[in-house]
Amino acid sequence: MQSSFVINPAPTIPRSLLEIHPPVKKLFFTGDFNLINRPLKIAIVGTRKPNTYTKNFINPLVKKLTHAGAIIISGGALGTDILTHAAALPNTIMIAPNSLDYIYPTSNQHVIKEIAKKSLILSEYEKNYMPKSYSFIQRNRIVIGLSDLVIIPQADLKSGTMQSANIAIKQKKPIYVLPHRINESLGTNWLLQNNLAHAIYDINAFLSVLNITHPPSDPILEFCTLAPSFDEAFEKFGDRILEYELEGKIKRTNGKVIVTL
Repeated sequence: MQSSFVINPAPTIPRSLLEIHPPVKKLFFTGDFNLINRPLKIAIVGTRKPNTYTKNFINPLVKKLTHAGAIIISGGALGTDILTHAAALPNTIMIAPNSLDYIYPTSNQHVIKEIAKKSLILSEYEKNYMPKSYSFIQRNRIVIGLSDLVIIPQADLKSGTMQSANIAIKQKKPIYVLPHRINESLGTNWLLQNNLAHAIYDINAFLSVLNITHPPSDPILEFCTLAPSFDEAFEKFGDRILEYELEGKIKRTNGKVIVTL
């Protein structure tokens, strides 16, 4: 699908992208290029088919990171990437595997258009370029290269996400993962087993490790990050749960309460 984005050559190529392999020689953008200068940039990449546990984790994590001033970088792909961008808007940068005169994948066009309007999309391809098998890896090296650290919520052992993990290891970028049960997310569990990643057991504790201030604790929202059933939440907090729902702070999905802030 062709886009109607205003496409510009980047005024500068960040030093971090000149030092990766292969270095970025051309860079094009649509949106707010100033986002690239924000001090803390975090890549979040993962499976195209996240499970419910991962989906419920992404939103509160991203919201707290962006509230604390972080810019979230991802690749606009199905699943983890696009959920991350949607939660991070407008504090997000998407790296496209194609030229910006096309929207890819088209199934994500609604969010991608919002990113172009409110945030930033980057590409090293000038025009008339649709993704090839190798351009996804080329994109991933930029996602990792532009970031200060990498979060992988879920990944299969043999996957594009694990290729991104290998890029992060080579670039000596810290990797954080969501711990999963045995025989789930074999890629992230392998990274943990081999001491190549750190686990995020608590979001506020993770923010403290990053030495950034997290938003003031809200006991209701903290409880709801665990995705309790609506009945559990109502039993604990009563009508305040309904107030939070009306205010748009939480929502009900399949009988579970999910934080939307």
